[in-house]
Amino acid sequence: MCHCNGVLHNGRSIIKPVLAVTLLLAPTLSSGAGESAGLQLQLTREIQPTRIEVNTDRAVLSRDDESVFTGDVEVRYGERRIMADEVRYNPETGRLDASGNVSYADPRIELSGSRGEFATDDATGNFFTAEFRLPAQDGRGRAGRIWTRDDNVVEMRDVNYTTCPVGDDDWVLVAPEVTLDRERGIGVGRNVQLRFMDVPILYAPWLSFPVSEKRKTGMLVPDIGRSDRSGTDFGVPIYWNMAPNYDAVITPRLLSKRGVQINTDFRYLWPRTRGELAIRYLPNDKTRDETRSRVELDHATVFDNGWRFDGHLQHVSDDEYFEDLGRSLGAASPTYLERRADLRYRGRNWRMLARAQGFQTLAQNITEENRPYERVPQLLGSGSWRTWGNTNLSLRGELVNFQRRSGVTGLRLDLRPGLSWPITGPGYSIIPAVELRHTHYELDDIDENTDDSPSFTAPVFSLESSAVFERPIGANGQLTQTLEPRVQFTHIPFRDQSGLPVFDSGEPDFNFVQLFRENRFTGGDRLGDTDKLSIGLTSRLIDFADGQELLTATLGQAIFLSERGVALPDGNRPTADASSLIGEVGMQFSRRWNADIGYQWDPERESASKAEVRVQFRPQQDRVLNLAYRFRRDELEQSDLSFAWPLAERWNVVGRWNYSIQDETTLERFAGVEYETCCWVARVVSRNFVNNLNGERDTALFTQLHFKGLASVGGRADLFLENGILGYSAN
Repeated sequence: MCHCNGVLHNGRSIIKPVLAVTLLLAPTLSSGAGESAGLQLQLTREIQPTRIEVNTDRAVLSRDDESVFTGDVEVRYGERRIMADEVRYNPETGRLDASGNVSYADPRIELSGSRGEFATDDATGNFFTAEFRLPAQDGRGRAGRIWTRDDNVVEMRDVNYTTCPVGDDDWVLVAPEVTLDRERGIGVGRNVQLRFMDVPILYAPWLSFPVSEKRKTGMLVPDIGRSDRSGTDFGVPIYWNMAPNYDAVITPRLLSKRGVQINTDFRYLWPRTRGELAIRYLPNDKTRDETRSRVELDHATVFDNGWRFDGHLQHVSDDEYFEDLGRSLGAASPTYLERRADLRYRGRNWRMLARAQGFQTLAQNITEENRPYERVPQLLGSGSWRTWGNTNLSLRGELVNFQRRSGVTGLRLDLRPGLSWPITGPGYSIIPAVELRHTHYELDDIDENTDDSPSFTAPVFSLESSAVFERPIGANGQLTQTLEPRVQFTHIPFRDQSGLPVFDSGEPDFNFVQLFRENRFTGGDRLGDTDKLSIGLTSRLIDFADGQELLTATLGQAIFLSERGVALPDGNRPTADASSLIGEVGMQFSRRWNADIGYQWDPERESASKAEVRVQFRPQQDRVLNLAYRFRRDELEQSDLSFAWPLAERWNVVGRWNYSIQDETTLERFAGVEYETCCWVARVVSRNFVNNLNGERDTALFTQLHFKGLASVGGRADLFLENGILGYSAN
């Protein structure tokens, strides 16, 4: 055994000064070089503190020359891993030369090829005739040469890139030069082609793209669609990464029948503030010979000590804007656009709101007398305190100024002090409560013989009790059944309110929640007199293993113990002795079937007043069938069928048919087809729908070609289908 300027101790040899080698099996050394088999080595270059670990079948070590490792060689340094048939290591330069079935991997890229050169000092290197994979993007490709300028910048030549599985390169990005800056998260390609089925469909002399989740400025994929009203619809979004906390998307949108519209979407974010501003501007609509626009702003700022500001602003240039230019995949044009600014406070005992609210009315057939009032301003406050024992003291108040261009206007003050005494125990609660309601007005623009300062005061008494009973059922008690009764008695005496204005009050749709509300009216202009006994019963069937509700059934009804005299000006005084009987059932038959049923029976007319049925069959994640029926007496009766179903291994059909039985017309129908592979999907959907309240129809065509892991070309048909088909998922 030669010493070779080293020391052998307990089967380990330490070689100095340039290269330190630790052998788990004692090597045989001679003439300044050593040879051994079946070795695991740890190399530490003392020039720079880079720890290099080597696993190899055979090693020839040298103090002054290259060390050669052969066999199944594995080299690790930092987060990097190299495997090859042969690796040569120069201790003076820190250079690794690998050949024969070479592979390289770090957290951001994986390479394999015939030969590679690596520098352990500065993380530079060269790879020749290589295949690569980007784990974060699930992408792969080939390159004639790959080299790194430093730890973050990767240069490639003669590159092919795709996210398709191996052997199925349906789409490929081809470029003679590509640079990946992994620190900035940006890739740049020159003379880039996108080839689909070996046919070039896109060319860019210079293309910049993200290689991480970081945002960057650049052109996004065009959006293409068509409708009868606007013709061909072609938009090219341009993303502008203005700063880390604000950005914008500017989209020139060509409408063949109307002209060029400029869409701007601006987002901003600060530690306590966020918001979005959307501007749509069409300088000259050729079909109307006028400029058309839309502005929408959402803003929120959170202050210290429980204060918060929220703002929402909408405005359009004309009533038909949404019908013509909204690009909405939902229903027809809205009737009102809200403008609102809120200043909120939330503390331990108090909550307050200061609001200014107005509306833009879009429906031309709504008269001034029927348009909503502006609240300029509205002040709301509520507080609650626990006093002696378990007693709760509460106070709610509202001061609001209602304004409109015609009709009665003025101030309304509403005060509601209350007291409740909850009594609770295991599985039950009893809550007696009393509230005093005082409402006062200061009115303008009223008739001469009408009181301009009307008011009323009335108490509201309620007593509510509820309980939850449980029992195990089934062979092994794997199911739990609950029985949850709920009873509430409400007494509100009659107060004459026929001379009061109606600023914001109405009668809401009757449902299980409304069944247990003390006041049958919404808003603050009416307090409904009543002696009402509300009774509800809910039962659930729960799988104890996973907590899933297999069955939920609810039954409820209100019984009126006295006549009621308060009504809205255009409404009738209610005379029924009982409310509609409410029944609701939710069923999860299996993991394939589920259903929801809602039914209301009017005992006075002895007929149904409302009914809803929805059944869903979803045997697998990629197939769903929905059937629904909706009925409201004297308002609507509709059927709804929607589905997404595979026809063959890669072909899916999608569709929906929403039909008004009452009007004997189709409200919406669409049908489409999808073709999906592992790396791309194509969608074509045709839609015909009622576009406005006058019953006019429009037809639209959505086409989309989505390259998985890259981008989509065409309209967002996937979003349209997710909104239109319950349970559909593009993923």
